[in-house]
Order: sequence, then C-alpha cells, then structure tokens
Amino acid sequence: MDEIEPGAGRVSLRERNRQRLTKRIVGAATELFRTVGYEQTTMDAIAEKAEVSRGTLFNYFPAKDALLVPYAKELYQQHIQPAMRSYLETQPTTLQALQFFLVNIHEQILMVPGMDRAFQQELVHSHSHSHKRVSKNGTGFLENMCTILAYGQQRAEVRTDIPLEKLARYVGALCASLLFSLMAPTISTEYKAEIAILLAFMKTGLAPD
Repeated sequence: MDEIEPGAGRVSLRERNRQRLTKRIVGAATELFRTVGYEQTTMDAIAEKAEVSRGTLFNYFPAKDALLVPYAKELYQQHIQPAMRSYLETQPTTLQALQFFLVNIHEQILMVPGMDRAFQQELVHSHSHSHKRVSKNGTGFLENMCTILAYGQQRAEVRTDIPLEKLARYVGALCASLLFSLMAPTISTEYKAEIAILLAFMKTGLAPD
C-alpha cells in the first residue's frame, strides 16, 4: 500500500475560512445580480448582504465585474453542464453538440445583463494562464468546449493535429464573436440562423484531413 504523505489533501483552517468567505460573497453577489440586476448592484450592497466590510470585499474581489465569472460558473453548473452531459449521451454529431451548447448559453446565461464580460475575461485569460487554472477560475465555457471537441475526436469528426486546448480557444473565439454580437432577446431566430452559418463554416476547419 502506498504511504500517504502527512497533511496531503488537507486544507488549512485559514484556507477553509477563505473559501467560506469567498462562497458567501459570491452567493450575495449572485442573488443581487439575479434580483436587482448587475448594473444596479453596488459593491457596498454586496458587502452589506455578505456581512463583510467594504475593505474585505475589495481584498477578495477588486472590482464588481470580477464577480461575474463565479456567477456565470454557477449558472453553468446548474443549467449548461447537466444538459450538455445528457445531450452527449444521445450520441449527436459534433456540430449538433456545438449547436446545442451555443443555444443553451444564449438562452440560459447571456440573457443576464453584463454576462458577456465574464466570457470575455475567460477568453483573454486563457491565453496567459494554464488550462488547469482557467478551468478552475473560468466560467466553464472553454472547459465545455474542450469536452465537446474531445467527444468529436473520439468520433473521428474533429482533427487531432492541433492541441485540444488550443483548438478549443480557436473555436471558442469564433463562437464568442457570434455570442457577443447577438445579445438582444428579440433575435433568437436570427441567432439560430447565425449559429447554422458559423457551424457550416467551421465544419471544414474541424474535420480531420
């Protein structure tokens, strides 16, 4: 039997307290964003609801938009990821999976005012941080993109000559350009048509040689 290194896997009391406080702040911000709206929510209101000082709040989150990423991640975990897992079990094609993913992002997340900033932050940070750090601190967008493309590679529908993480960033950037340009809730029909055009464009680029 392998010996377990003393203290391995343990989290210090200080870190546990930090995690609890972070969770409380994120929970307070999430509720305010959902009920009051992102633009109307102030950092003072978040601090009051989380029952922390203003200084403590800024120490954990230096700006309000920094709280959009954990908010988006929570929405991903509640809505996008379970739906995506269930859909992949039906064995769709890669392009069908991407279409399902993009439609769900639009309907479940991007209709929340200000949420496009969270995705922009993740795409920018993905070029300067490791995949592990982006997956941990990101919204879930690139992580899900990697999952779909890996699924496509298993079906021999997606090329393997480009590293998966890099391919996910390329495809993610193309999808993001569409997501951010069609934010109004009144254009759902146009949005789905634009998705079809984008996927047709990507079909050749993603296909193996």
